[in-house]
Amino acid sequence: MKFFFKVVVFFLIVFNFRLPIVYNSVAIAAILASIYYVFIRKSIPFSYFFFRYNTIILAATILLTLITLSFTIAHDEFSVLFTKRCLVMLSMLLALVYVLPLLIEGNEKTAYEEAAFILCYAFALQGAIHLTGFLVPPVGDFLFDMKPEGTKAAILDPSANIDKFRAYALTGSIFFELPSAYGVACIMFLRIQLMEDQQYITSYKSYAIFFLLIIGICLSGRTGFVGIALGLVWYLFFAYNKLGAIFKTGVRVLAGYVVLLCAFYLFLSPKQQASFVDDLFPFAFEMYYNYVDEGQLRTASTDVTMKNFYYPLEDKTLLYGDGVGSREHQFYKGTDAGYMNALIYGGIPYLLVLLVYQALYFIQPVSVAYKRNTRENMIDLSCFVLLYIYMLILEYKDTALGTQHLTEVIFLFLGSCYLIKYYENQEESENEN
Repeated sequence: MKFFFKVVVFFLIVFNFRLPIVYNSVAIAAILASIYYVFIRKSIPFSYFFFRYNTIILAATILLTLITLSFTIAHDEFSVLFTKRCLVMLSMLLALVYVLPLLIEGNEKTAYEEAAFILCYAFALQGAIHLTGFLVPPVGDFLFDMKPEGTKAAILDPSANIDKFRAYALTGSIFFELPSAYGVACIMFLRIQLMEDQQYITSYKSYAIFFLLIIGICLSGRTGFVGIALGLVWYLFFAYNKLGAIFKTGVRVLAGYVVLLCAFYLFLSPKQQASFVDDLFPFAFEMYYNYVDEGQLRTASTDVTMKNFYYPLEDKTLLYGDGVGSREHQFYKGTDAGYMNALIYGGIPYLLVLLVYQALYFIQPVSVAYKRNTRENMIDLSCFVLLYIYMLILEYKDTALGTQHLTEVIFLFLGSCYLIKYYENQEESENEN
């Protein structure tokens, strides 16, 4: 029960959805943590606010917010969109640091593993909620009504061509951010499988969790499959000496999923089966459908990104930007591409700021992992590098570097817990000597 409570608290922060009276779920997480601290722990801990890694990230986020604001002020544009994203992210990061003692209390020596498990369970829970909304119309309508009016209007606009079921997730970020974060969760799911003496992949829980992660990606957006692809290549690289066992296990796992999916599909009503076949599958596997129909591996969003979202920029824009995003710009056409929006807003200097800020989440964990030349630490080092590369790839399609709320909260959680585990074990080792 305590573990599930941790998952719920983390869920409330990372998915940050709107609520009446308290405004959003982050406030509920802070309230729940405060109740726990006051009535059970008997004290409110603030020590992790002064933990070096957390302090650096929080200070850097404040600095990023000020830099972001300064670019638009310097151009007399006063665009608040980018600055607002930074402020929302800052509130989520502060909330995570506040609840961190609750999330890892009693498990400091295995904090990183605990963080990975909490992350996977939280996203599996999101997948279950999203699936329920997709299959049960009243639940889906309720989840849809929780979204801001602007979001609902955009989805209901026929010209936007957005599937309504994407709004059935319980989060404030239902488009690019959610599937991107699912990709991170899948990478960490595979990281769990590489942990020593880990039998997680053979348990029934793993079937359910990975199934819900995949369902979550299918319902929210295909971007998460990029994370799965990167994670699988990385996983096979470190598990090369066990390829025979992996193949045998993989056959059993695949057979298990086929049986599970068939049983699940047969359990559905004809109307629900039709929703999968007519709505979900064409969206989630658009590339396969296009290959069957046209003989080409392509998706509409990829075509738009490659053909319309990248175009030449003026020299002055590249040098110091124009202080607004592409959608607000009077000259450039609107684009979703993250690199383009960063350059249009603040030029190359702002893009470099975002690159450095994103790297801050990984520099210290990578440095610590590099100090100890063991297989586990090399896996951890490469995992953090892979997550940074993943963000660089995502930025090609949409805004990701430095301002993607869900992933930044996850990175702070993972990085902080990794360092807490390292220092706790280092202190124990020194005491024994």
